[in-house]
Amino acid sequence: MMKISKKILLYLLLLLSSQYLHAQSEQAIPQISKYIKPGAKTFKGMFNIYVQDDKYLVEIPDQLLGREILTSVTIISGSAQRKRNPGMRFGFAGDAVNDRVIRFKKGINGKMNLVAPDFIQATDTSSVYYNSIKANLVPTLLAFDIIAVGNASSLIDITSLFAGDSDLFSLKGAAAELKLGGFEAAKSRILGVSSFENNVVFRSIKSYGEAAASPPGQVEAPKPDAPAKAEETNPTMWEVGSSWFLLPQLPMHQRYADKRIGYFTTRLTSYDKNPEKTEDLVVANRWRMEPKPEDLQKFNNGELVEPAKPIVFYIDRNTPAYLIPYMIEGVNAWRKSFEKIGFKNAITGKLAPTLKEDPDYSMEDVRYSYISYKPSEVANAYGPQVVDPRSGEILTSHVAVFHNILELLQRWYFSMCAATDPGARKIPMSKDLMGALVKNVITHEVGHTLGLRHNFAGSSSYPVDSIRNRDFIRKNSFGPSVMDYMRFNYAAQPEDKMTPVDLLPVIGVYDNYAIEWGYKYMPEKDPKTTAEYLTKWVSEKRKDPKFFYLEESDAFDPRVQSEDIGDNNMKANALGVENLKRTMVNLNQWGDGPDQDYSTLRSMYRAVEGRYFQYLQHVVKNIGGVNSDNALRTENKSNYIPVSDTQQKEAVAYLKKYMLTEPEWLYPANIGAKTKFNFNTDVEDTYSDLLGRLMAKYNQLATIENITGKSDYAPGEFLAELQQFIFRDIENGKPISRYNRMLQRAYLNKILLHVDNPSNFGNNIGLIMNKQMLLIQQQAKAGAAKQSDFITKSHLVSIANMIAVWHSGKNDAYLTK
Repeated sequence: MMKISKKILLYLLLLLSSQYLHAQSEQAIPQISKYIKPGAKTFKGMFNIYVQDDKYLVEIPDQLLGREILTSVTIISGSAQRKRNPGMRFGFAGDAVNDRVIRFKKGINGKMNLVAPDFIQATDTSSVYYNSIKANLVPTLLAFDIIAVGNASSLIDITSLFAGDSDLFSLKGAAAELKLGGFEAAKSRILGVSSFENNVVFRSIKSYGEAAASPPGQVEAPKPDAPAKAEETNPTMWEVGSSWFLLPQLPMHQRYADKRIGYFTTRLTSYDKNPEKTEDLVVANRWRMEPKPEDLQKFNNGELVEPAKPIVFYIDRNTPAYLIPYMIEGVNAWRKSFEKIGFKNAITGKLAPTLKEDPDYSMEDVRYSYISYKPSEVANAYGPQVVDPRSGEILTSHVAVFHNILELLQRWYFSMCAATDPGARKIPMSKDLMGALVKNVITHEVGHTLGLRHNFAGSSSYPVDSIRNRDFIRKNSFGPSVMDYMRFNYAAQPEDKMTPVDLLPVIGVYDNYAIEWGYKYMPEKDPKTTAEYLTKWVSEKRKDPKFFYLEESDAFDPRVQSEDIGDNNMKANALGVENLKRTMVNLNQWGDGPDQDYSTLRSMYRAVEGRYFQYLQHVVKNIGGVNSDNALRTENKSNYIPVSDTQQKEAVAYLKKYMLTEPEWLYPANIGAKTKFNFNTDVEDTYSDLLGRLMAKYNQLATIENITGKSDYAPGEFLAELQQFIFRDIENGKPISRYNRMLQRAYLNKILLHVDNPSNFGNNIGLIMNKQMLLIQQQAKAGAAKQSDFITKSHLVSIANMIAVWHSGKNDAYLTK
């Protein structure tokens, strides 16, 4: 007989003891069927949820362990606040404020762990990275005791988490945006839950106090000399919904993003793209658009079919009733784009159902997309997305329309179209007109929810003469993309006989092309093969400028601008100014409203003035501009093409006429008297800022010279042209107007600001500016000697003395005659 050592015997005893204790421990956990009392409320669904003894217990099936669950928090009822920053985006019913993805998994400690995974692309099992990546441990956010078990499930208690300030259930994830104070547990409470086949909705009241809670152990007594807080918080109370949605086990096929077409994107770290290093995999955000299996043959035969999962937007019942049909039309406008790729009724707008019509509907449920109407001072609208981070699949969206956008739309339309549309000349505008304007906003924002980004380059592809042609517009609109901020057709003149329909943008050829790129159904191709096919397709389409796209953040390409139209800013905006002049002649009549204090008149006047400055800004971008086409190497195109000197000099000529020459028509005395308009406080800073941006273009001109090795429009030539025009009449002995004095002071201040910049030494700009200052000083002294007008003489002496101070470095130079 083999002898067993004492050590081995001891080990065996310990092993048996451990297994016995583990078995005893498992036996100590009761069965769910016995743990749940007969009187408990039960909600059956993705997770069975039990409410027992004021506890919220969640039964997690083993088959859902490791599955991705999207959690999305939505405000059901906003808080009535004593103060609200009108610039705050969040804070109203329907706002989706935070989302994240979680997984449940059993831990080695017998707990039920909740983890928040990172998403990477690592599918190549032969890669040297693969095994090490898969072996990485995902950090645990929360660990729950398993209080009961079923045949293939575990029961946990989420009461304290649900009732507390976890970002899975509360507004904690948006605390900064909402300016929340400290969480008040005693004033907060759970409202209830709803459980469905693939999602659960948790509802609660969350209360926050006046001040933010201090971290544990960091509470300090207030110091007597402590500075006042920058921003105070106020007590708030919110009704909040948290929707937990089971993501598809098989993610949607990714569509790799192409920077030459404008889609919002999701980024994943990829270990598959390059065997030598990790790279970002950028995928386009899209809805899942697929035919039903039973309709696949019809679809392949070219018949229009309804998608398996249509996109539906529900309209907030708090929306003014007259706007609801227009909002529905704004959503449905995208149907034709999807019909071009084989899907009918792909997207629908409808009024949100009542409780009687659909007891399961709620705006906080991630299954439903929603357009909410906000009682806010914000003059804006936005269209966000909630996406599956594994694939870029858009799962839901909550579009927001703020009430004050109606006032903003009136100002925009008045300033751009009052000269051509009589309907714009009565404030407030008619409900039909306002409905059409809101419809356009909805179409634009829904475009964002479909994944489309702004395409500010789109409008630059249509000739200005064409967008004055009514037949051309009715066929093509006045720009190829509703995702551009074209606003309205301000180039159209009264003699062009446009109707209101011709003045508003619509979905264009670029939008249809972008929808086809993102949503064309190609199941036979894997994502890489799809990308290769689409890359070649985009390269071919881009030979037509209507399909051109650049990111809106491009700072140097004059084609990429907000609120411009046509292929020539100078030509289009000169037409725009002619319309503004017509409006100003009639402003007292057209811009007057029902108020008694001229507030409407002032608002419309400021809208006209603001539009005028917008036209100037468009033109300024042409100077020192560079066209960047985002071209791929296979397209064999340059991505750095300076704007021609002809176009730049055309821009300078425009600015001489419309900015550097006083626009007397814009500042009539009778309007100023009624609206209390003050040129010094209301305008001078704006002109000075714009002139500073114009003068700073010398830097871009110098950069072009350095990169290309040549200069069609040298920075010195540009500055000399400005200086000669702004100071053109100072020696003729005539009084200088307030406007021209303002320009001359602003120009000199900008020169003094830039002349000593070390970056200007290498290209001799500093020397050029120094020479200009000496010339201005000589001109100012000569002009002052001829002046009899006291204000003009003092102005010129001040200019000469400012330059003397800079040269001498002595302040008493001001006293020198």
